[in-house]
Amino acid sequence: MAMNGSVKREAENQNGEEKKPFIITRMLNKITSTMETGFYMLGMLIGTHPLKCVILSGFVVGIFTLGVLNFTENTESDTLWVPSNADVFKYKNWAEDNFPSTLRTVSIIFVSNNVLSTSAVQAMNNLYKSSVGLTTASGKNYSQICFQAGSNCLVSSILELWSYDDATITAASGTDILNQINSATVSPVSGRPYDVNTALGEISYSSGTTISSAVAAKMTFFIQGDDANKADSLDLETKIANLVQNTRDSAISEYYVLATRSFSDVAGDAISGDVSLLSAGYMIVIIYVIIILGRFNCLDFGLGISVCGILVIGLSLGFSYGLASAAGWEYTPLHSILPFLLLGIGVDDLFVIMGAYKSLPEGYSDRPIHERMAMTLKHAGVSITVTSLTDMCAFGIGATTVLPALRSFCVFCCLGILALFLLAATFFVGCIALNAKRRDDDRNSCACCYKHNALYQPNECSKTELFVEGIKRFYAPNLMRLPVKIAVMVVTAIFLGFGIWGFVVLKQEYNPIWFIPTDSYPYKYDSANTKYFNTGAQAAVYCKSIDYYGSQTQFDSVYTQLTASSYISSGSTDSWFKSFTDWLSTTSTASVTSRLDGNKYPSSSTNFYDLLYEFVTTESTGLRHRSELKFTNTSGVLGVSASYIKYTHNKFTDSTTKINAMESTQNMVAGQFPNDNCFAYGRLYLQWYTNKVIQTELYRNLGLAALCVFVVCLILIANLFTSLMVLSCVIFTLLDVGGMMHFWGLTIDTVTSIILILAIGLAVDYSAHIGHCFMTFTGDRNARARGTLVEMGSPVFSGAFSTFLAFILLAVSNSYVFTTFFKVFLLVVIFGVFHGLVYLPVLLSWIGPAPYMSAEREEPPVSRDVELKVTASEFKSRPSLHGEINPSMETKVGDTAQQYM
Repeated sequence: MAMNGSVKREAENQNGEEKKPFIITRMLNKITSTMETGFYMLGMLIGTHPLKCVILSGFVVGIFTLGVLNFTENTESDTLWVPSNADVFKYKNWAEDNFPSTLRTVSIIFVSNNVLSTSAVQAMNNLYKSSVGLTTASGKNYSQICFQAGSNCLVSSILELWSYDDATITAASGTDILNQINSATVSPVSGRPYDVNTALGEISYSSGTTISSAVAAKMTFFIQGDDANKADSLDLETKIANLVQNTRDSAISEYYVLATRSFSDVAGDAISGDVSLLSAGYMIVIIYVIIILGRFNCLDFGLGISVCGILVIGLSLGFSYGLASAAGWEYTPLHSILPFLLLGIGVDDLFVIMGAYKSLPEGYSDRPIHERMAMTLKHAGVSITVTSLTDMCAFGIGATTVLPALRSFCVFCCLGILALFLLAATFFVGCIALNAKRRDDDRNSCACCYKHNALYQPNECSKTELFVEGIKRFYAPNLMRLPVKIAVMVVTAIFLGFGIWGFVVLKQEYNPIWFIPTDSYPYKYDSANTKYFNTGAQAAVYCKSIDYYGSQTQFDSVYTQLTASSYISSGSTDSWFKSFTDWLSTTSTASVTSRLDGNKYPSSSTNFYDLLYEFVTTESTGLRHRSELKFTNTSGVLGVSASYIKYTHNKFTDSTTKINAMESTQNMVAGQFPNDNCFAYGRLYLQWYTNKVIQTELYRNLGLAALCVFVVCLILIANLFTSLMVLSCVIFTLLDVGGMMHFWGLTIDTVTSIILILAIGLAVDYSAHIGHCFMTFTGDRNARARGTLVEMGSPVFSGAFSTFLAFILLAVSNSYVFTTFFKVFLLVVIFGVFHGLVYLPVLLSWIGPAPYMSAEREEPPVSRDVELKVTASEFKSRPSLHGEINPSMETKVGDTAQQYM
């Protein structure tokens, strides 16, 4: 070799002159050399006792896998994506404790040229009669499990204006229908104010406010879903949904249906169906690993070593599930992607180790197995340590998030990556040693008991690493040419420019409907509802056990501000307090007026609660508010421990407006009732709050993870400039991926935020291996960059390509989660590989730092039948080339070098 590695040297600059490095550099180099020595000794131990190592490591991991006995699963989205200490989560728990709801619904949308025609109204009535006539498996019909308004089953539609009387509806003419629609103010079924705008969509008016026709109509069945009726209500929901999907009528062009259970049913079916796609992708990766890790001959076929590699991933998965479950972490639907994430990361480490084994220095192939394993781990150990620690740091930062599902997922990932690292460095290296022993004994790679005779020789074609040879002969030399380098930097700048632009304008938006297939009936219903009905999120102002009697001013102010708010739908605020005080001011009943003061307000607290109870239990205008108040009775004295005032938001199209609407309403209520005595809360506030925190969490996690990646790279790669270059690859990859997400129509949401955090770990893998390997080669920068590409190009590309293969079949999925995973992972692979195998080698060839003090390797020699073209500086600085050049080529090399002198 041109440089004697046995000689201790301080450092060497690019001109070969001795230069004493800074003390920090010497310390970092000492860390690296110590790690290399440690891995060398570990390789010696494993190579000496490979079978014991394989059995012991597998046994230890198997013990940890027993932790799955404590396995628990959580599929409740409210607890998964909302911080447990968030105010909105506390509001949810209080509201559910004080006003538990078991109400379930089935909603139907009818679409026609005119749903107010006699034929369309008859079609709606026919479907209504068919629905209420259905019976559950236990023999119950709708009337037995319906939610009642007084003595009537509550079904919301325009048919309630005729009290669902079949004879009246059948006899109604077109004129009768329009007259009834235009004159309706109160529902004869529920006694509540009736607004036809909530039941009709795309309304046309003949003059002023007179309705002449409508394109859509909505009908909603309300069902009791308490414990006694839950099974029947679920059964009835399914039967009504099936009935609607199978109903055809010439008067109705389209039917759409949505039940309470629809989202969970369809989403579960979609994910279950796509798991089969992931499983098929897993098999594709296994086949690819066999092709890459082996050769097509009887002695070197990669089936055995590939199975060992897959076992490493499987054992790591068991270790992750077992230890995390034992520690009490819950499994969530997000974790279903974990096996494929570990597959992508784990296969990368296996390729690096096999790449180091296949690239052992000349002469090592004939040395004892333990020496081969020692040198393999010396070269590959630090590299996989860098990527494993950086991956763990990225996920470790993610584990500090306030979002429970993401926190749990990152903990599982950290444990899985730890197991991957430990098993790759022990179990897999032991398998390589056993495979090497089999190969040395000329035993068949598939039938180990069969030993080939001395005359058998593997065919020459199978001995050739075609991809490595392609990098050595064509890719690496051409990449080092000056015009190509300039072109690479220009392309990198273009990618970065578009990436920054797209990242800056990337929208934050999240809609739970995205999580179900686009061809499913709930998705179609949601699209129709958005198109025809301008219905916003429903919410309420909840009040605890406060002095309701003394809070007249506050309640009046809340009502005034709610009705005036630009975020709340006009006329949607329904306040029991306002209805109560209006009744008090208009009633002439002596028993009531005698208990009022001169302002028509109860004269005492006792009178207030007594009159309020009379109002909601006996007065027609107060009956609808009965469920909105929770009365107490202490020694015959009435009180109110909880209440709520309903309102409906306008229809919002972006998450920023939703967040502003939520915060504005909450602040308004808090201004009148401090200390959370009253608060604004709606079911969709949970989703809106998640949108509020997820962008902050994303930027925080990305920033902290990038910082940790840099620190780990600095310590383990042991060079500031190389670590900064690796960090630039990670940052550029994230910016490019985030920017392209905008151009692909993706947004910042729960799914993409998770994948962007995962992308840090994957992006590090593609560049850290290159950066570390560059530091282990001696020679000039171009030669070191070429040597790095020859040794690490194939493993890095194979790891990236295997990750892509695991997800490729998800491109045809109907699930938003999986198609988003495919899109973002595709972007990560493309930009990660570009920056790791194209941009970084060029950058290192220009401004790469000096090698480690312990570096001994030079660029592998090019095949003798390949024409060598080197620059003058390379020719002079690398005397080793002189002995490698074929005499017949010497003149040509000299001429080529002379051109650059």
